[in-house]
Amino acid sequence: MKSKIAHWFYTWKHPVTDLALENLKAASRAADRALAGNNTPSPHLLYPTNRDIRVRPQSNWSPLVRLAGLIYGRPVPVELWQSPATGILGPLARSRKSARKSRIAKENAILFWQSDGVSRVLKISLALRSHAREIRMLKTLAAFDGLVPQIEAADPNLRWIVLEKIDSARQLGASEQAERYLSEIAPGYFRFWGCKAKPVSRCLDATITPNAMEQEAHRLSIELPQDWQSGTMDWSITHGGGICEEILIRPDGRPCLLDWEKATLAPIGEDLLQVFEHQPEMTLQFFSKISASDTLPVATQLAIILCKRSLSKRKRTKINPKSIRSDRTCAAHLAALGAKTVGKA
Repeated sequence: MKSKIAHWFYTWKHPVTDLALENLKAASRAADRALAGNNTPSPHLLYPTNRDIRVRPQSNWSPLVRLAGLIYGRPVPVELWQSPATGILGPLARSRKSARKSRIAKENAILFWQSDGVSRVLKISLALRSHAREIRMLKTLAAFDGLVPQIEAADPNLRWIVLEKIDSARQLGASEQAERYLSEIAPGYFRFWGCKAKPVSRCLDATITPNAMEQEAHRLSIELPQDWQSGTMDWSITHGGGICEEILIRPDGRPCLLDWEKATLAPIGEDLLQVFEHQPEMTLQFFSKISASDTLPVATQLAIILCKRSLSKRKRTKINPKSIRSDRTCAAHLAALGAKTVGKA
């Protein structure tokens, strides 16, 4: 009991991990040099909340910050070269949160600021994993007419990147983001990367077994056809993030897709299942156009990805209710599609 109390007081006095603080300050200074800035550092505060750590100029310190500090930890002064900057450090930069993890591979900080009339974003890796994947994707997709933010500077060691800040002309709901993705982003994107058939077995492992998948399909009230595990699926380079949360519309109307750090070679159904939730018919039409001729039907591929996604969530101690609703919605779309097929037969 005594050690727990001591830990609580220590993390109250030191709410930000030493590694996160060190990486934040180093990246801030290096990014300023890369942009040929002549700025001097200005005082900012890092103040913890129940979810993450917020950044604001010291001059904007309000009584509410002081009150929050009584619970979550006292604000931490820090000198930043981006001024005035606001931003956020992810939850694992909090001492109390990181103490629950034996090893932290990934956590980011994001700073927003304006200089010489230009708005910029500084994205910093605070943990072991670098931004190599995202930098590579942003450079590869730079020719796609505004599809991704422009890189203004990048760390040679891939620990940070400076991007243009996209000021969205208007906010889009998830359904409209899905529609813009399917009509304006996905066609050119998958035409560039192409699709290749790979066996379903590549999606399975010791915990995601055929039997477990079929049981999950039954639980979701959807069907997997006989011998589905012997078929093939369409694979490509996927975005991997929250597509229906990451699309902004530039002032000139062009869509921009953010956050490419999870891009990887995977079944394209992993991306398309996200938009299928909001635009089922449009997704099926698009998927059918780009699918290889020797792969499983697109609805079956989406059903396999849904079962796998649902099974993977069972390993978590906490599951976001929004995520559960998403699975149920996708399952309902697939079940309705199956009923239509039976009716036509």
